[in-house]
Amino acid sequence: MKKAVLSAAFLKKSMLTVGVAATLFLSIWCIAYNLKPVFEKYGARFLLCTAGASVRQGVEINEHPMLTAPKPTPMSDSGIEPDAVLEPETKVHPVVSATPDPNRETGSVEVLWMSAGERVDCFSVKDETGTGLDLEKELLIDPDIPVKRDGSPVVLLYSTHTTESFVLENGADWYYLDDDFRSLDPDEGIVSVAAEAAKIIEAGGFGVVHDTTIHDYPAYSGSYARSMETVRKNLEKYPTVGITVDVHRDAFGESGTTRYKPVAEIDGKQAAQIMILTGCDLSDEPIFPNWRKNLHLALRLQQKGETLFPGLFRPLYFCKRNYNMHATTGSLLVEVGTDVNTLEEARYAGKLLGETILRVLEDLAEKTE
Repeated sequence: MKKAVLSAAFLKKSMLTVGVAATLFLSIWCIAYNLKPVFEKYGARFLLCTAGASVRQGVEINEHPMLTAPKPTPMSDSGIEPDAVLEPETKVHPVVSATPDPNRETGSVEVLWMSAGERVDCFSVKDETGTGLDLEKELLIDPDIPVKRDGSPVVLLYSTHTTESFVLENGADWYYLDDDFRSLDPDEGIVSVAAEAAKIIEAGGFGVVHDTTIHDYPAYSGSYARSMETVRKNLEKYPTVGITVDVHRDAFGESGTTRYKPVAEIDGKQAAQIMILTGCDLSDEPIFPNWRKNLHLALRLQQKGETLFPGLFRPLYFCKRNYNMHATTGSLLVEVGTDVNTLEEARYAGKLLGETILRVLEDLAEKTE
């Protein structure tokens, strides 16, 4: 009898436990089900918040001032493209909507202003190398680049990913979902951005070569090998070239249908933010042994850019990568905006990049001549 009572009590307790567990599971499922559309709509923003970048669409959203970034959309070419990194301490400018074609699906564009990293002089550096270099001291070392203002070519501009393009509609806070942001028309993409920089440098009295050879079409893989061949040919033809700049545009923050663009306001006009990238080679048998000399140029450009156009440049990205920077002691890579910056914003940034390079060239020429 006592055993029967105990069995009944145990059965009752077990049923109660199962009931509570079932109720708890059902409650969690209901919450998750109802939150699913919210996460799908705002999931990217949640990821940004947890990682450190401030994001707003227009001026109505008031979010926490310290947010961050999702993992960037990966690119191919043997995995050597730079990872895009969003930094904290961001501010945002309003975006004016243009009218999309109602027959095409669109996604939303949100605007960032990006700044973080180690403070050096008046600018920031995102140092992922582990070299332990004192960047303040490195900044004091003059770039090892002979520069003359005699019309001979000094700068080579080119684009490894030549077909990279932008949103063509000015003022758009949306993009077309079916847009692959690639174009063979040089007026629609990164080639035109480099062209704006070239005009400014040349107008300042320095020789410029802008090579528009396409390296990423029809095959994307192997782009860097092909662009390195372009660099070699130009260095053989123009031995006075001391600076090579590989001009790209970035792409990051894709989550669902929302993408992000970095914007700075310069002289009352929106410009795509620019990131300078410089690498290092710490291997036992380096193919890029003079990377510190490249770093000296990158630091000077970053310093000059922040002085001339505060907020235009994202933190200098110092990383353990090459990207054809072993070509000369003045070889760098720059990222101008992202795929959802407008072409107008990117071209304006190209002009400002050209002005920054020009001013550094002037400083170097004074010490060379």
